[in-house]
Amino acid sequence: MNKWLQFIIHTLWIAFFLTTMVAAQGMEGLHGDQNYSYRGIYEGNQIRTPFYNDGMIGSRYEIHPDDFKTNWPVGSSLGYITNLIPFIGAEVVDMNGVVRHIMSETHGCRVGVSGDGISADVDEFGNWRSLAPLPGFANDELQEVAMSHKRGTWPAYWPDKMNQADPGWPGSWNGYFGKNQFSADQESYFVLDDYLNDEFPFYPDATDSSRRGLGVRGYVRGMQWNNILVEDVLFSIYDFENIGTHNHDKMVFGMLSGPDMGSTVAAGVWLESDDDGGEFDLDLNLGWHTDQDWISFDGSPIGLYGVGFFETPGNPYDGIDNDGDGANGSGPVITEAMFAPITYQIGAQVIKINYQTFERTIETMDADGIDIVYLNKVYTFLPNTPLEEIANNLIDDNLNGIIDETNGSELTDENGVFIRSVWLFTGKKYIDYFTGSGLDNPLIDERRDDGIDNDGDWDIENDDTGLDGVPFTGDVGEGDGVPSPGEKHFDALDISESDMIGLTTFNIFTPWNLYPIYEDEILWGSVLPGIFNSRGQFGNTDIMLGSGYFPLQAGETNRFSLGIIFGEGPEPDDLIRNKNWADEAYLNNYEFAKAPAVPTLTARAGDNKVTLYWDSIAEESEDPVLGKDFEGYRIYRSTSDEWGDMKGITDMWGSLTFRKPIAQFDLVNGIQGKFPLDVKGVYYDLGTDNGIVHTWTDYTAKNGFNYFYAVTAYDHGDLASGLPPSECSYVLSIRPDGTVVTGPNVVQIRPEPPAAGFVGPTISGRWLESSAATGEVQVEIADEFKTIEATYQVTFGEMLVDAGSGLYPTTQNFSLINITKPLQPDTLLNKQAIPTADVLLPTINGIRLYLSNELNNTVSLNTDLSQWNRDNINPFNFVPFRNARIKGVAKSSDYRLEFYDQAGVDISTAFNDGTRDYPEVAVNFKVFNQTEEKQIDFAFRERDGEDGFFSAYSDEAARYSDEIYLLESNENDSLIATWRLTLSRTTDTTSTSPRGGDFLNLVINKPFLKNDVYQFSTISAHFDREEAEYDLNNIYVVPNPYIVANAWEPENNFLTGRGPRELHFINLPPQCTITIYNVRGQMIAKLDHNESIWNGTEIWNMQTKDQLDIAYGLYIYHIETPDIGEKVGKFAVIK
Repeated sequence: MNKWLQFIIHTLWIAFFLTTMVAAQGMEGLHGDQNYSYRGIYEGNQIRTPFYNDGMIGSRYEIHPDDFKTNWPVGSSLGYITNLIPFIGAEVVDMNGVVRHIMSETHGCRVGVSGDGISADVDEFGNWRSLAPLPGFANDELQEVAMSHKRGTWPAYWPDKMNQADPGWPGSWNGYFGKNQFSADQESYFVLDDYLNDEFPFYPDATDSSRRGLGVRGYVRGMQWNNILVEDVLFSIYDFENIGTHNHDKMVFGMLSGPDMGSTVAAGVWLESDDDGGEFDLDLNLGWHTDQDWISFDGSPIGLYGVGFFETPGNPYDGIDNDGDGANGSGPVITEAMFAPITYQIGAQVIKINYQTFERTIETMDADGIDIVYLNKVYTFLPNTPLEEIANNLIDDNLNGIIDETNGSELTDENGVFIRSVWLFTGKKYIDYFTGSGLDNPLIDERRDDGIDNDGDWDIENDDTGLDGVPFTGDVGEGDGVPSPGEKHFDALDISESDMIGLTTFNIFTPWNLYPIYEDEILWGSVLPGIFNSRGQFGNTDIMLGSGYFPLQAGETNRFSLGIIFGEGPEPDDLIRNKNWADEAYLNNYEFAKAPAVPTLTARAGDNKVTLYWDSIAEESEDPVLGKDFEGYRIYRSTSDEWGDMKGITDMWGSLTFRKPIAQFDLVNGIQGKFPLDVKGVYYDLGTDNGIVHTWTDYTAKNGFNYFYAVTAYDHGDLASGLPPSECSYVLSIRPDGTVVTGPNVVQIRPEPPAAGFVGPTISGRWLESSAATGEVQVEIADEFKTIEATYQVTFGEMLVDAGSGLYPTTQNFSLINITKPLQPDTLLNKQAIPTADVLLPTINGIRLYLSNELNNTVSLNTDLSQWNRDNINPFNFVPFRNARIKGVAKSSDYRLEFYDQAGVDISTAFNDGTRDYPEVAVNFKVFNQTEEKQIDFAFRERDGEDGFFSAYSDEAARYSDEIYLLESNENDSLIATWRLTLSRTTDTTSTSPRGGDFLNLVINKPFLKNDVYQFSTISAHFDREEAEYDLNNIYVVPNPYIVANAWEPENNFLTGRGPRELHFINLPPQCTITIYNVRGQMIAKLDHNESIWNGTEIWNMQTKDQLDIAYGLYIYHIETPDIGEKVGKFAVIK
């Protein structure tokens, strides 16, 4: 056996063995490990931000010096979020009987720094006591968070998918909706837990004493869509599972938001954090940051940044319809009258709750009262004593069977003066455990892990896809007629199956380190339910947002879904609208149109032009809702990294919504013009049916200017579904050090003239002599950088089509062959179908073919050009020869028949057509093949008279026309019938048969056939020394004079100073030396220009050889190039 083959088999066997062994374990034995902390970057819409797989969103500049603050809108100069830190906590009783509040948090922008307010808890050795990522959910070699659009970040298999039909889903994306379900434009996924949080003597798992913290594991996703409705939203989903054995009865989930509103995007630099404020809207479950003076560090407008709650951990045991979705079901309604104290007499009925199972029983109050056990404590409720519900303590204090119905808060003004009480549950249904009313309402105390389709929206036709969420895979649960985990609109994948309690805390505070996140008791106290204190507070503020309290029993999972939302300021209207759009997306289960895939863009600079090239990947992408709905491309251009000089299109509220493209191309499919449905008052332009291209040249670009180009793909939306068109994102940002960061569909480029002596690529071509096609082959230089010196041939295949009247040769395919080496031809395109007008052939070696064939790619008579020499001759029929036994083949040639006054000018050929013999006949005509420039044979069937004259209907009794059969040689040099010519009867009494001197021209539409060969040659761009000598006279310095600055200099990204200066030497030869002197003859600088023939420009930063800025004045330059010559000139720098 070949050694290489042995090595491959051995390697594959080892990989299979190891994968099988590890995969068999799945999640068993995995736990959080600080050594697997990786970074990712969201940039799928207008929000661009780093994030980490321990849950933090924001920057960690001490670990990643290239980190940045959350940037919005993408490409702007402003940063907003320093860190957004999630945490989860619970009230527990430790091994010593001490009631503790254990908090498991993630690190902020600083990691492992003991005593730092935004660093999570660590021990004396720097080991984390916090949330930490599980290994196995990313590619450890790349060390980036796994993201849907970056296959290289995925692990070899997914440890949490081992019980599926395809264990581990190797090579597939672990999507929110299932295996390889790419529902979002960008989606991240990681898993974390609090295994390392060993600060207190509490053991949440009786089966594993090594597991500490609260025994919770978090499955975390982030999702972005570039859809215009949610382009300012980053969705974050935290699913927390209790993997221990301890039942948590009192838990809270929270986020610490640390802003720097309107500061630079640079991480570690705080320029605008001293005047930040905050507001909230309890009805919207939304809190946001504001700014006091609304002036950013660079004077540009500041927006608003908020955190919106779409789904919070619910309380499925309190007997209350927390989220109000059960309003149409049974059950009474909570009123403020129920909050009054209740006094039970001996013998009165009360409801007792078992706080281990939350089972309710009706009991009778006796003289000793009623005892209940909660958190290992016994509470006694006595008769004849007023009992009043205490908010947020998770106990039924008034023995009516429902828990914490009085939850709410007291709103105050900036001076602490009471404004009003806000009750969370008034007007909402509850279960009356005395009467049973409400027990049959499935939307009271619903859960997302109870195995019940609480809201009844699971659809057997569309949702019965099995555990992997993918139809037609045959996995467990597919097609069984009942809902299964992993299927849409059921349990975890149905957002309406949770009894959400919403936002219960909005705590704005200053200074920012007032609540150190490593201090558990302090952090617990910062998110007590009912704190709402936003009024009038500005400074270096942070905000705590919380949701609690709620239980989390062993084996249960609670979801916390939020949105990081931006909007234009200073008023919150735009932010609130964006929250409402995000709510709609959430309520639709995140099922809305997805933009096509992002194209990959490259560009070539030329002399006052830029040519763009992009791939066709977007055309094959599928929308999860609408399938393949690609429609077209848009091209954007700007000289600003913020796209600021592009014309903006605002919505009905004046907020920037779209930008006007410089060019647009769409499918020729009848879908054009404005989409009928508006989005925020704006109608999307679908294009003009001008056809798809994959290259475009901007001839309006100016030399010396730095341009940013973006090519986006968009779909056509769906009117019936109410889904507007979606357009993919284009990412561009400039880091503080000037580094340009772009997405795959964005390029930065500067057009410049080529070098002196540059000669561009050329093409020359011709049809070979055997060719007869009237179709057209065009060859263009699509990428002059890739054009090579070569010779090519375009050849064609053909097939015969039976059209009823005969056999017609038809173009079957074509091939492109590189014959530069005749003995080693290289087939570049092999037997490809002739493309339709709206399909572009690929670019090969810098060239692209355009084939324009005849109608239907088939041989046919050109009825416009085929005609008699005069009027009043009977009409003719010219079709392929055919009878009962022979099918003639229409030949791709032009013909001419000439007629004379007497018979005998030619003699027909004897011919047998399988049914009869046709003898030789002296006739009055000759037949010529005009294409082959020769006279040809023919057979003659005399049916009108017997004189050898070609005629028809010569008298009133005549019924037939004579027939002429063209006889031509086939490939075997045998004579075969090709065409048949007859005359037709006409009502024109003046028409006659042809006479002496008449002639008939028959012109054939000739498609590409196998005898047709088009040959062409290309010469690549090259350097011509003689041309270079002549071009030395065209070397210039621009601008000249240089006055203060010039328009093409890059933007100043520094906080102080004037920014970079540029002077361009243009039309230089590829290699030369530029020496610059002052008027005293002192050398100021020396520049070595060593470039390709494509670049004739050298940019000087106007600094001396000692890196000092030059003074104003007159300067001399000397350009010397080997073997070509030299040039001397001057330029001025004016103050």
